[in-house]
Amino acid sequence: MADPALSFVIERTGDLLIQKIAFLKDVRRQVERLRNDLVRMRCFLKDADQRQDEDARIRNWVSEIRDAAYDAEDIIEIFASKVEFIKDKGLVTKLTFYPLKFVNLYKIGKEIKSLQMTLSDIADSREKYGIKNLGEGMSTQGEELQRLRRSSPFNEDKDIVGFEEITKSLVAQLLKEDRNRRVVSIIGMGGAGKTTLAKKVITMLMSGRNSTAVLGMQEQDLEQRLYQDLQDKCYLVVLDDVWKEEAWDCLARAFPDVNTSSRLLLTSRNRDVAQHADALSKPLELKTLGQEDSWQLFLRKALGHGDNAGCPPDLEEVGREIATRCAGLPLAITVIGGLLLAKKKLKSEWEKVLNSFNTNLSKSQSGVSAILELSYADLPANLKFCFLYLGLFPEDHVISVRKLIHMWVAEGIMQKRDAVNLEETAAYDDVERLCSRNMVRVAEMTVDERIKSCRVHDLVRELAIRKAKDEIFFQIHDTRDDEISAKSRYLAVHSLRVKNYFGSLTPPLRSLLFFNIRIYEENISLRFKSFRKLRILDLENVEMYSNLPKEIGEVRLLRYLGLRGKLSIMHRFKIAHSVVLRITSTTRLPHSFGRLRNLQTLDIRTHATVIVPNFIWKLESLRHLYAYDMECDVPLKIEGLRNLQTLSGIRFDDIMHNNMLTLTSLQKLGIWVDDGSEIDKLCMHLSEVGSLTTLHLYSTRGRGRPTLAGLSKLHHVTELKLSGLWQMLPPDFPPNLSRLSLNHTDLTDDPMPVLEKLGRLHGFHQLKFLELGRLNHLDEIKAEKGALPQLLCVRIRNCGRLRKLPEELKHISTLDTLELVDMPKDSISKLAADTALSVPNLRIFDS
Repeated sequence: MADPALSFVIERTGDLLIQKIAFLKDVRRQVERLRNDLVRMRCFLKDADQRQDEDARIRNWVSEIRDAAYDAEDIIEIFASKVEFIKDKGLVTKLTFYPLKFVNLYKIGKEIKSLQMTLSDIADSREKYGIKNLGEGMSTQGEELQRLRRSSPFNEDKDIVGFEEITKSLVAQLLKEDRNRRVVSIIGMGGAGKTTLAKKVITMLMSGRNSTAVLGMQEQDLEQRLYQDLQDKCYLVVLDDVWKEEAWDCLARAFPDVNTSSRLLLTSRNRDVAQHADALSKPLELKTLGQEDSWQLFLRKALGHGDNAGCPPDLEEVGREIATRCAGLPLAITVIGGLLLAKKKLKSEWEKVLNSFNTNLSKSQSGVSAILELSYADLPANLKFCFLYLGLFPEDHVISVRKLIHMWVAEGIMQKRDAVNLEETAAYDDVERLCSRNMVRVAEMTVDERIKSCRVHDLVRELAIRKAKDEIFFQIHDTRDDEISAKSRYLAVHSLRVKNYFGSLTPPLRSLLFFNIRIYEENISLRFKSFRKLRILDLENVEMYSNLPKEIGEVRLLRYLGLRGKLSIMHRFKIAHSVVLRITSTTRLPHSFGRLRNLQTLDIRTHATVIVPNFIWKLESLRHLYAYDMECDVPLKIEGLRNLQTLSGIRFDDIMHNNMLTLTSLQKLGIWVDDGSEIDKLCMHLSEVGSLTTLHLYSTRGRGRPTLAGLSKLHHVTELKLSGLWQMLPPDFPPNLSRLSLNHTDLTDDPMPVLEKLGRLHGFHQLKFLELGRLNHLDEIKAEKGALPQLLCVRIRNCGRLRKLPEELKHISTLDTLELVDMPKDSISKLAADTALSVPNLRIFDS
């Protein structure tokens, strides 16, 4: 499929036709015909994704089809949402609204007919404008990209820096005594130097030995020739840039495994390929170059000098900035260095290159740009759409994987696979696939080795933005000169311009995301009635001076609403010397929220208490409700929410007033308790909720300190979190507990004698992951000798006073990784130096 967005929209239109059949039966034939027209149109687009870069006519033609496909999906969903709104009303209301149903049917029929005429005109224009021969083979650009990929391994590059240690490790693996045929793999993102490193290793190993190249043979003949020639030999074969597991399976047949200690050196961007080729061999991941190595390579490429060559003083500052912008990618440094080598050695010339850095790379048809283009082209259609969505996030932004998954699901990118609510599982799998292909970088992992957050390399982000602008009507507003397009479907706002943000413009937005907007003299003016097609609205960390307007209830297709962070009413007072004081008070959600029947994720984790009208029980599609603290004038009704998986920030009394057995999908629950909360009764109330696996109990000063009891009734709970001023540990624990978290507690006794007796936690002799988080007064850790014999990873998060780890850690042979998260620079340097010789891997993360 040429166009990922168009492919999904056409598929979703078909799914909607099936799902909404009861509402659409009177216009079913028209909807079916519309979908068939789109499917027929898609047949002409086999190679359009390559051809449209060459021909503006093709690009515009594809854009028109895509626009029509989006409109088709919007028409059906908006109509269905109106009918669904009527169906749940009482008899009198239904009779009142009955004539409106016929009005809506007439309107949808009219809109579909108009779309069909548009598609007919688009089809006719293909011949009219000379758009021919689509789908008949690979375009010139496609052939050029393939040629580049094929030829790049043979290009000489003698300027190699920063690979000394990994080269030694590779050589050691290749020479390791083992009679079996083994595969040693180098993985890394495009441009990281995998091919260059492989060539260097082979040059070292093959010095003075014979090498053979076999060219110009058919695939089957080549396979047979290799297999016969290698039968009794100890061979070393390099397989460069193997992209897929199927490709390896085909290649592997040509290399006999006959106990001759043979080796294959494989390079790939995909970790899965490497592990599939040899599950017993750990792939060596090629990291990007460090700052100094990047600078040395840059000098060689930009100035043509050898080792330790200096840089003219007037060029050094701008040169280092250019090298930094290459983010440690050897291929990026090589491309930009080659550009500078051909220019005069003048500061003004280098500054021009710096200012147009991304533009130069994006227009290049070789080097980094072309290789990244090819990486994108190789993604399956659904991964292309997921990848393009990442371009909406700001440069260097740490992206929460959980949030990203909720957005992808809300957008309808994910499809259910084999059970209810498995879109989230599919979405996480796609995050892993993008990471394994090195299109996305892991920023932080959880203790059970799941990806918690990720980043996108700047050059990769530029590719996503470039592609997304054409393919999904995508726009980023990040300067005060930007104009919002009337065709924008996906809009990310990184800066504000005027008080009435959109003016009279009403683009057909599906996603509207705001990032770190600070509003002081102006407010965001969103005319919600105009955004009927909006599925995702993210206002995280946006400061607003009023509550959300009641018109939010008109956005009936909304599936994701993010209000996390600083969304609150901000009162401003002038005091002495014109200082402005802002006081945050509570936030109130309007009653119209009850109309958001498609809402899947509601994130209201603000710094203030959120007053919630008793509407949540109406949100039948709700899956995730995140809050720090919710308050309601009456007991908050949540019964019957069969899709609800996550509920946090709810109060004890609200839980006890609901039949929790009706929440059949509930997995994670966070509850505020105080000294009047009977925890034993709460546990009895929750004991039959078989889907519940994670329980988080919050207690703070002012609400008292309840006595923990009855937790042993919670057989299904495997993870328990206790936050707040708990003075004592519970007298009992859930019997199947495997994870326990204690945050900001006020324990007076040493908890370790109790904790190490927990059966499922296996004491500390079995502990493999240790995390110490947000311990502001921790300055020393004590560990007895032999206390942690199987420890693999230590993670230290936000422990600002900690400067030294216990000596005993240095003697744990299993310890592989030290992770420092949100730590001061001086702490990082001291801890890193302290463990440099004893811990193989040091990972540093910033939120």
